[in-house]
Amino acid sequence: MRLFSEKEPELGLSDIARRMNLSTSGTHDLMDGLRKIGMVQRVSRGRYRLGPMIASLYRVLIDTSALVDTARPTLERLVEDYGETVHLTVLDRSRLVVADAIEGSKALRVARDILDDLDAHETPVGMLHLSVAGKARQEAYFADHATARTPLLPPDRREADLAAMADNGFAAGPVATERDVICTAALLRNHTEIPFAAVSLCIPKARFDEQPRAFRTICQTAAARISADLGSCDV
Repeated sequence: MRLFSEKEPELGLSDIARRMNLSTSGTHDLMDGLRKIGMVQRVSRGRYRLGPMIASLYRVLIDTSALVDTARPTLERLVEDYGETVHLTVLDRSRLVVADAIEGSKALRVARDILDDLDAHETPVGMLHLSVAGKARQEAYFADHATARTPLLPPDRREADLAAMADNGFAAGPVATERDVICTAALLRNHTEIPFAAVSLCIPKARFDEQPRAFRTICQTAAARISADLGSCDV
């Protein structure tokens, strides 16, 4: 990505290969992979420029900077007091984005990258985001993920779950790719009272099963504290 600049917004495949000291075929495979995820776009045969995903990521960075600064003290306190892994997330279009994360301090703990590269419906926190995303975005998401690696719930069950999550501002359950990990998540609101982010804890299932109500209270209390710091009066 650093090869592109204001002076050189477009580069040819041979230029990229030479500057990265790679073969042309290897560079082609690399750029094709980046093109598929929107990091670059091909503007003509053998020429590339930065893609739309760069702008999307930049927007997320700007939009979440104040959120991270505000939430960080509460996240640190959560880890200090309870030793569990915590995440701060937003939904960018249909993509779950981890804005901040702190790994737990207990000997048996969940890795901080557990939510990386997961689809929203594969995690309770992702489903919680979808529950307040609006009908149009929900329908578009589920249509796009009809053949996802983790099967979707039947529509009637899905709608009931989303409605309950939206009403409660809370979700809990296993992570699809790690069934022995439970994720609890609560929505965050700012001064506009619009839910726009979430805080979550990822906990080994054995430890969660000992006191599920306590972990729900811990998560919701943290969400209320962060929301108040963001200017919400509905806490």
